Amino acid sequence: MSQVYSHDSQSTLTQTPPQYKQYATGWGFRLGLLAAFVSILIWASWLVSMRAGVTNTLTAFDLGVLRYSPPALLLFPFLWRARATVRAVSPILLLGIVCGAGLPFFYLSATGLKYAPASHAGLLILGAFPFFVTLLAVLFYQEKVSRERKIGLSLVCFGVVVLLSLSLLTAPEGTWKGDLLLLAASFFWAVYTVSLRIAGLPPLVSTALMGLVSLLALLVLGATGLVSSGLAQASWEMIAGQVLVQSLLVGLMTGFSYGYAIQKLGAENMAAIGAFTPVLAALIAIPVLGEHLEGYSIAGLIFVSIGVVIASGIFKKR
Repeated sequence: MSQVYSHDSQSTLTQTPPQYKQYATGWGFRLGLLAAFVSILIWASWLVSMRAGVTNTLTAFDLGVLRYSPPALLLFPFLWRARATVRAVSPILLLGIVCGAGLPFFYLSATGLKYAPASHAGLLILGAFPFFVTLLAVLFYQEKVSRERKIGLSLVCFGVVVLLSLSLLTAPEGTWKGDLLLLAASFFWAVYTVSLRIAGLPPLVSTALMGLVSLLALLVLGATGLVSSGLAQASWEMIAGQVLVQSLLVGLMTGFSYGYAIQKLGAENMAAIGAFTPVLAALIAIPVLGEHLEGYSIAGLIFVSIGVVIASGIFKKR
């Protein structure tokens, strides 16, 4: 009798998916959707805000301090209370969380936005990252890629290639440099997404960890004189706007909302919803920054957005 029970238990265990592949239902799923939509609204505003900041007097160092100070200081109590939980997580996953959304990602994004418009940033960072998420899942976790995801990711790649190729040929000089930096930032964001999902840390704890490590690194850079600041030359209106977006919305709110959405919906569903971020960023940048959408940017947005939605499998019958 015990042998049969043991065998059935083992069968049940082998059929049960790992925790990071189990998604919420009911109100948990609905709240996850709400958190996801809050995240994409903040992301779109963040891209436009970053573009406005780095093309004026503020430096990447200034924006980084504004971005990482609030989660590092205000959320530190959550990190301290969960220190045992953090220590139990693989150092590789912690490194992925810290680097994926920390300084490497931030500096790649900020530098890329010096050269490329916000519409390119939305498409390349948040549109292309599902491809990198899948690549990481296949390489490190031997995850199988469905036919729908292959088709969707093919459209994503096509849209990115269209943008990069025509940007190189027709866009202002240096835009291609920004595009490549933004694409590298997309890879780091994918590392963050996968690491966050598998680590399973509470959203406020992971946000505090990423903020604290990033702020300490910024302080070291500032002490060595390797970075410069333009805060003294910036207007109060510019600083206030960046504090609102970088410190409050991105630094605090989206750290929780994105982590919560990943836990409740999974990376694939979150990627599908995030596909609308490039469109929102491009639309916001038109009146705020005076940008305009080129024909190849529109084509890239269409291919990438459709590809991400298909690749996510969100419409697949379960």
